[in-house]
Amino acid sequence: MEPEPRNITWKGSMPHYDEVQTPLDLFRMFITEDILSNIVDQTNLNAMRKKNLALKLSLEELRRFLGVQMLMSILKLPAIRMYWENGIRYSPVADTMSRDRFISLRSFFHICDDTLMIPKGEVGHDKLFKIRRLYDAFSENLKKIDPEEIQSIDEQMIPFKGTIGFRQYLKDKPHSWGVKVFTRAGISGIVYDIEIYTGKGAVEISELGQGTDVVLRLVENLPRFMNFKLFFDNFYTGIDLIHKLRVEYGIESCGTIRSNRMRGAVLDTDANMKKKGRGSVDFRFERHSEVSVVKWYDNKPVHLASSYCAVTPIDKCQRWDGTTRKYVEVDRPRIVRDYNKSMGGVDLADMFLELYRTDIRSKKWYMRIVYDVVPDGDVVCDFNAKIGCDYSYEPGELR
Repeated sequence: MEPEPRNITWKGSMPHYDEVQTPLDLFRMFITEDILSNIVDQTNLNAMRKKNLALKLSLEELRRFLGVQMLMSILKLPAIRMYWENGIRYSPVADTMSRDRFISLRSFFHICDDTLMIPKGEVGHDKLFKIRRLYDAFSENLKKIDPEEIQSIDEQMIPFKGTIGFRQYLKDKPHSWGVKVFTRAGISGIVYDIEIYTGKGAVEISELGQGTDVVLRLVENLPRFMNFKLFFDNFYTGIDLIHKLRVEYGIESCGTIRSNRMRGAVLDTDANMKKKGRGSVDFRFERHSEVSVVKWYDNKPVHLASSYCAVTPIDKCQRWDGTTRKYVEVDRPRIVRDYNKSMGGVDLADMFLELYRTDIRSKKWYMRIVYDVVPDGDVVCDFNAKIGCDYSYEPGELR
């Protein structure tokens, strides 16, 4: 028996950003004057401590430096020095700042006071201390965005192959090696919250499991009981999580689920479903948690669970048949349709970010994160693509 229909109409409204007119407005929305002022102070301090050098970086020059970085993420050359070389000189960069000054600012760029860092192994050591002020401020500023109805949670990778204690490997990501970031994004690709993963034991795991804990932290700032629709993959999905999101947060959710997390729900065997052919489906509805578990057979069985949808209505989808070498129509339950349509928000954010990622190599892991957040951060790229901002501004205008 399928669950009884409930009113799951979204109670929110689409965001409006009439005050946002240019990419510069977006930059100021997320990278505030306080953040920039701190970078100026710490960069000057770092130069004095390391080389006894009076760098004399000003707020205006930092804006030009970041504007140059943005341009480099759009017009990419094999080496940084090529922007200033005769013959291929790129004047919007070269006329804004000299090569040696740019390299010097990159070398001393800093966000924190290293003398305040608690040593590794001592109580209170922060693995993200090098970027903590920027990370916390940027994460807080993400919450300024009015959330849309359909959102998803997935992992992103900030590419980095250097030495770092919490470097991860995810084989299915475009950049397999790097810093893993748990991300909540809308179906439009707009990022609403992030959490950098710093390794096993960094955060205490509850009895509900790591995946559930990550989801609950990322939705903590969502307005309650507004009927948001949240999607995630089988790393996160569990019956308890789906039930908790609906009862305590008023969030309807859906995700693929591992067979050992289905609380013993007995579904048709793989062999029987294979005999029935592609598109065959079986499901169970747990009354206590009010969660539906669906098994759909395509080329192989797929398990999904949801608090708001199950099998009906069934539609048709085009799937490739390797035997006949052509596309065939296959029955598809609603839960599969909704999941496939709504799960790609984080991947879309990844695509936007990749278009404008700053390809500057650095042995400093924290600078790789800075290059992703400051000059071409997730939200700036996503908004630029969505609201039609143009890039017709000079680096010096980033003020």
